Amino acid sequence: MTEPGPAPGVVEGARPRTLPVLVALVLGAFVLVEGVILALGWLVTRVLAHSALHRGEVAFEGEVLVHRTPFWNSVTSFGTLLGGTEIVLAMTAVGCLLLFLRGHGPRLPAFLAVAVVGETTLFVLASIVVHRLRPTIPHLDGAPPTSSFPSGHTAASVALWCGLAFGLARTHPGHPLRVLSWVLAVVLPAFVLASRLYRGMHWPTDVAASVVFTLLWLLVLRAVLLPPDRADPPRAPLRQ
Repeated sequence: MTEPGPAPGVVEGARPRTLPVLVALVLGAFVLVEGVILALGWLVTRVLAHSALHRGEVAFEGEVLVHRTPFWNSVTSFGTLLGGTEIVLAMTAVGCLLLFLRGHGPRLPAFLAVAVVGETTLFVLASIVVHRLRPTIPHLDGAPPTSSFPSGHTAASVALWCGLAFGLARTHPGHPLRVLSWVLAVVLPAFVLASRLYRGMHWPTDVAASVVFTLLWLLVLRAVLLPPDRADPPRAPLRQ
């Protein structure tokens, strides 16, 4: 009597071979990363609240205000638009659908979807628990009723673009767009991060913490869903 093989689809090729174990590992990763975010929030808002680091952040925001120009005010507005949670979620949904229709199989779209939705949930929970006022310089964007810590725009852009690059590198290491995916993974999140700082919406430690926790989430999630010993074979696109 032969043992049943792994379940098809997303579970096939993941580190665990059963769906319950896979779900448990993803939830464990979520709890781990949420703990890291809350620890960073406690460090920033409690331990370092009156430190030289915070005084440096205040000075930085003053320099930002001095160097604002109408041109950069306009340019950075696109950074806020590009990193908006609603925009990122919509782009993720469309991207996952296109990846699946183009024959990439279910693993990469599933990884990208879980990465972005998980990041959004991590951010929302952290912003509810951690209370930090936004910088005191004039805000160029409407301030949502959430804490300044962490930066949801920065985290969302890292989750989408770095998630795509990480996923392609693991599932399709020879893909012709892999170089472009890494360029986008660096340039677009950096643009969003700089825009949010310029527009007075976050302190530097807010965006730094967002990069740290999102990269950690992506790396742990990739280790669970996309282990390095199995690349996806090329598949024909689905007929439409």
